[in-house]
Amino acid sequence: MGKDVKIAIIGTGNMGRKYAQMILNGEIEGSRLTCAVCRSEDAYNWGMNLGGFAIYRSEEELFSHREEFDALIITTPHKLHPSQALKAFELNKHVMCDKPAAVELKDAKMMAETANKKGLVYGLMFHHRLREDYNELKKIIDEGRIGKIFRIQATNTRYFRTSAYHNSSSWRSTLAGEGGGALINQGQHFLDIWQWLFGMPEKIQSLVMTGKYNNFDVEDEATILMKYADGKTGCFIISTAEGMYEDRLVVSGSKGFVELNGNEMKITEFSEDTDEYRKNHSCNSREELTERREVKHFKVGADRELYVKMLQNFANAIIYKEKLIAPGDEGIYSLMLTKGSYLSEKTEKRIDIKDL
Repeated sequence: MGKDVKIAIIGTGNMGRKYAQMILNGEIEGSRLTCAVCRSEDAYNWGMNLGGFAIYRSEEELFSHREEFDALIITTPHKLHPSQALKAFELNKHVMCDKPAAVELKDAKMMAETANKKGLVYGLMFHHRLREDYNELKKIIDEGRIGKIFRIQATNTRYFRTSAYHNSSSWRSTLAGEGGGALINQGQHFLDIWQWLFGMPEKIQSLVMTGKYNNFDVEDEATILMKYADGKTGCFIISTAEGMYEDRLVVSGSKGFVELNGNEMKITEFSEDTDEYRKNHSCNSREELTERREVKHFKVGADRELYVKMLQNFANAIIYKEKLIAPGDEGIYSLMLTKGSYLSEKTEKRIDIKDL
């Protein structure tokens, strides 16, 4: 491999084209787009108009020209990710994969195990890990500012989707094509952030509503209840059909709580740890508990900047051995929460995560 990482892209729809343009613009230092798979006539014409890289009409044709690329970016439908990533690993190519890693847990585990065994760089496009608000929250938790976490509550209805969206591709919003709905698509980002911040629960129980608002066979709303080994509990709600916009995360701890609502974060710290306050004070309620409040505002929604940083991190991991922001093996966790939720809905039972 020369100084620049030679990049191939498979899947030249919306996201694939965005990544290609970033590389062609020179925004990803040390990366050079050398080839792309353009199956449709529209994609082929897009590639020809851009120029500067080889265009192949199938993944088989791409993989037969293994000498032309060092790393592969995968932006195809979910169910295709495992076979394409494993073929790339077989050819000793590094991989950056759009979320989710796979639809089935066994495939996601195999992808991670294969990359680790061969010593290849394998990253996932969980760009929300770079959001300033989530990183500030992680810092607050890690520093112990709100003490022991008791309860977590998240509601996300930001990704409202119309019928035009659901019908934009034959594979979209179908069990056969995507392997699920809101949880395995939009929800993967937020389930990844959940486990990144709070770790994995011990048990989950879910209501997964199939076609509640739309005439299809996947979920457009879900509620997940979580129980942790240390006693903390959580509730995660997602909907892609509510008109009300809500992007809210509340973390309640023994020393305070944080409410993240859109681009605003409210931090409240108590004068005492409430575990000790409950035991030692003679009053009946919060009369002797004071609070210190702080409000912060963040830039949220500039996803393009985050994509550039993720792709730069991928290139740096290959060239300089930089630590990946979202390693491929961590993509298993958000998928476990999703598959566990599907199983809970199907069986109408509480699911032990360790049994998945």
